[in-house]
Amino acid sequence: MTPTVPTLRALLTPGARAALRPQGWQAAPPVEDRPAWSDLAASDVEHVLESARRWSDRAREDPPTLSLWHHYHATGERTPYETAQRGLLGNVGSAALALAVTDDDAWAAELADAIWRLCELSAWCLPSHYALPESGERPPLPQPGRDILDLSDGYVGGMLAAIDSVAGARLERTYPGLRARVHHEIRRRVLEPWRTEIYHWHGLDEVPNNWAPWIVSNVLVCAAVVEPSAEVLADDIGRALEILDRFRGGYSADGSCDEGATYWWWAGATLFEALVLLRQMSDGAIDGFAVDPVPAMSRFPMLMQIGTNSQVNYSDGAASLPPNASWHLLTRFGDLVGDQEVARHGRWMGRRHPFHLPEQLAPQFLRTLAELRDPGWALGPAAAGMPSSWYAPGTEVAVAREHAGDTSGWFIAAKGGHNDVSHNHNDVGGVIASLDGNPVLIDVGVGVYRRETFEPATRYGIWTMRSAYHSVPLPDGVEQSFGEEFAARSTTFADDGRTVVISMDLATAYPSEAELLRAERTVTMQRSATPGRDETPAESARGATLVLHDAWRFRAPRRMTLVLMTADRPELTGESEPDRHRTLRIGAAAATFDPTGFAVTTEAIPVDDPKLASVWGSHVHRTLVTQEAPALDGELRLEFARV
Repeated sequence: MTPTVPTLRALLTPGARAALRPQGWQAAPPVEDRPAWSDLAASDVEHVLESARRWSDRAREDPPTLSLWHHYHATGERTPYETAQRGLLGNVGSAALALAVTDDDAWAAELADAIWRLCELSAWCLPSHYALPESGERPPLPQPGRDILDLSDGYVGGMLAAIDSVAGARLERTYPGLRARVHHEIRRRVLEPWRTEIYHWHGLDEVPNNWAPWIVSNVLVCAAVVEPSAEVLADDIGRALEILDRFRGGYSADGSCDEGATYWWWAGATLFEALVLLRQMSDGAIDGFAVDPVPAMSRFPMLMQIGTNSQVNYSDGAASLPPNASWHLLTRFGDLVGDQEVARHGRWMGRRHPFHLPEQLAPQFLRTLAELRDPGWALGPAAAGMPSSWYAPGTEVAVAREHAGDTSGWFIAAKGGHNDVSHNHNDVGGVIASLDGNPVLIDVGVGVYRRETFEPATRYGIWTMRSAYHSVPLPDGVEQSFGEEFAARSTTFADDGRTVVISMDLATAYPSEAELLRAERTVTMQRSATPGRDETPAESARGATLVLHDAWRFRAPRRMTLVLMTADRPELTGESEPDRHRTLRIGAAAATFDPTGFAVTTEAIPVDDPKLASVWGSHVHRTLVTQEAPALDGELRLEFARV
């Protein structure tokens, strides 16, 4: 698709304004239109009803309370209140879907009760986000009548507005006045703050992150359903386009997301949802899918996949695919930007991940509803779209695999860039490797969010954020620092079809006390011989290999340590033969190196965080390969091969 306009703002033309129809948008046909709800997959309908019953029980057992709100301020723990609020939101969303698929009076009553409880909450905002935008003050309890337009406030309003467009008239028949209450709360909690207050996520001082499209997409739903004035609606859209342009402007032409693959589903995916809404609200007049780099952004999650359940996970990402991944959404994204490789990949993944109601239903309500109403969407052309390699100059992220579109063989990812990205970890130079989809070198990821996770004074005291717990150099015990100035330099990438080479100098990722003049890291993947190529017999018999080569020089003699993070405990062999190379066995892979002048130690790190434990189990492992004596320079070459 060829870009035709330079900005999203340019799309709000007089013709687009004239095309707006206030309160004319619907998330789906109304409940009363039974033929429109009659062709859903029977298994999906049964799943909706089973889930709605579970959500109903859960919401009553664990409601959001004052004490849970206060618990965050007392302890910094976010989970108790957020889990309780999620239960109520799941009750609302699943009851709405259950009503839509059945038109049953019992589900109408369930939905009405849940909506009423939600309207009675003092705040839709989360305790961890309740900061007054004019002062930054964080009251311990919500101020009367004052909500804060955060992520949660936005998606609660967005879900209620979407439900109102489908079930509002149906509920009003039995519960007259409920619809007016819902509209009042949406205006008070979402639209009034949107129109009168300035928030950090507007991107006036710095490029905004996922908050911008995530909140804007939900504000647009609220405005589309509740706002009766075409002029005010056009103003809302104009403001939305300005913020979305700032967000879009933070991306380079390659479409790579510095927040990582997990957050793409709250960043690029919610930009997609906002653009779909704008297209629908304007009868196609506002079509942002041709504006750069939107088409490139659609490719990012496909490019970051390692296997059908794993992904590259720099920043606050998880090594496993996130539960908010929607392959139906990705397929639609590919279709709307004209990228059939993305669309085919989405269908390929969709066949492996059947329809389900997600744990976080409220922020995913529209994408869940869209998939429910599109049975058989994954039956079209499908193929794994994971290419043989890709490099993003904007974020300096590189990936390569032994076989395109296949999880067998070697996969490698390396990251240059700098240490001031959104959801940053100090991980410049980090390497992730897998063999046949099984992890060899890992990025541990991030644990359950707490207050400390987002406070600069404490974030980099968390071990998973520190460079000492990533597969990067550790010069004389000095770790990388936070800040854009702590960056890789001279990053290059090349792939000639047989050999992939990623190189960078990491010296400037460390503070001056590291005394580094250079710290050159080169990652090489040598693919196995291709039939028909002019290879020697020895080359043809040899399988694919990975080489991690580090070479460094200090200003004064120091010891260099190379850190290797693994899920499996490495086994060191060859220690009884002093003149031979050593081998670190890591699962089905082995890393061979010359041990001269180096000592090797491995420690098991307990994983007591439930989020991390769900990925890695009870322990991960940290291997340190350290120079035995201070020296001005040195190098270490690790060659990984299949055992």
